[in-house]
Amino acid sequence: MKIKYILTLLLIIVLALVIAFKKDALNFKSYDDSYDQLVKGLYFGMDKQDFFSHCWDLNQKGETHHGTIDNNVMYVDSINFDPKVIVNFYPEFLDDKISKLPMSFYFHGWAPWNKNLLSQDSLSLQVMKLMEAKYGEGFEKRTAPNGRPFHIKFAGPLMIRVYNDIDEMIVKADISHKYYQGE
Repeated sequence: MKIKYILTLLLIIVLALVIAFKKDALNFKSYDDSYDQLVKGLYFGMDKQDFFSHCWDLNQKGETHHGTIDNNVMYVDSINFDPKVIVNFYPEFLDDKISKLPMSFYFHGWAPWNKNLLSQDSLSLQVMKLMEAKYGEGFEKRTAPNGRPFHIKFAGPLMIRVYNDIDEMIVKADISHKYYQGE
């Protein structure tokens, strides 16, 4: 009787693991490897030292500069945005590999006296358009515990979030990769 109970329990556990594995495998089936490419030649899993060397090379070519926010890398994007936008980024690392890329966006010509012309909401729409072009449509609008709205999408092992910062000129996005998060 006791053996029958243990075997039944083991069978249920194995069945649950098989179902979980199949579900995870289905999520990765539609995964596009190009999603690992981030911005300016960066990619998930890039070594920290390679990141520094790569950014140094980009800086020497004039493609990036020291960021305007914290210690970020900055570039001006006039291809994906109209009017042009300043993009600041600095990845998070786990085991010295890029695991997440937080980004901040703001209009190049933003000032308190023209915030109606260069609003955070219009920038947010453009950032969403950029993310949808890369990761596909289907972002869900949700509400954070603090009551602020954000957009989120899961694409295979990626989680992409876009949200308005508390600073009225900035829109933020972050892209994280489940594999490099240690999960």
